[in-house]
Amino acid sequence: MKIATVGKGGSGKTTIAGTLTRIFADDGRRILAIDGDPNPNLALTLGMSRAGAESITYIPPSVMKRGEEVDGVIQMVPAIPREEIMTNYSSPAAENVDLIVMGQPAHGTAGSGCMCASHRAVRGLVAELTSFGEHTVTDMEAGLEHLKRGTARHVDMMLVVAEPYFRSLEAAMRTAALADELGIQHIKVVANKVRNTDDMEAIKTFCDQHNMEIIGTVPLDDEMVEAERQEKAPYDFAPHSAGVESIRKIAQSVDDLAGG
Repeated sequence: MKIATVGKGGSGKTTIAGTLTRIFADDGRRILAIDGDPNPNLALTLGMSRAGAESITYIPPSVMKRGEEVDGVIQMVPAIPREEIMTNYSSPAAENVDLIVMGQPAHGTAGSGCMCASHRAVRGLVAELTSFGEHTVTDMEAGLEHLKRGTARHVDMMLVVAEPYFRSLEAAMRTAALADELGIQHIKVVANKVRNTDDMEAIKTFCDQHNMEIIGTVPLDDEMVEAERQEKAPYDFAPHSAGVESIRKIAQSVDDLAGG
């Protein structure tokens, strides 16, 4: 199952991605995590130290090259063997977890253009590296730009992380619509940072009105907030917190869909 987490900046998509990855891996499955965000933070959420995260060799867009055009879309294929990509650029982030981090914009390039090459590389990697894990979990760039460029075209499931605020919910609606245009099979909403029944009702009402399905609810959890403050993985810092347990239920729902 190829999974991608998406959402507005600050929605908690990286925390969801990292915690899901750790839950899957704790079952003994090999997981490939891909940080496709130009502002990468997935390593910390997976449990790596700050020093370890900063020592990661970012994978450059040049590892992928242009292939054939299929249905009007240029396919990206590896410029080097897939095994070499894993050997040179993957890092052990936790037990049973390999992490690949896409390149950041180079220093001095502010205002110089888009991340088009990186978007194409992420799209190609998701398509090519699935065989290296039972699940591939990709933390996508915040916002909608990557969807407009088809970066998530090859994923099986998109988890749209939404907070109980109108702008976050509107962004989730637009994200789900674009994901549907890409033909993604499973598009599910994760209701995140839910404080009370009013928050949950607001998300549920909005999703019902726009034909979006909620796969799970994650409460606003002080222990998860503290984990982030201390740069710790929530799964390590508070493995039985309400937030982690909620994400565990989401992981089970993902497995149920994958099995179905």
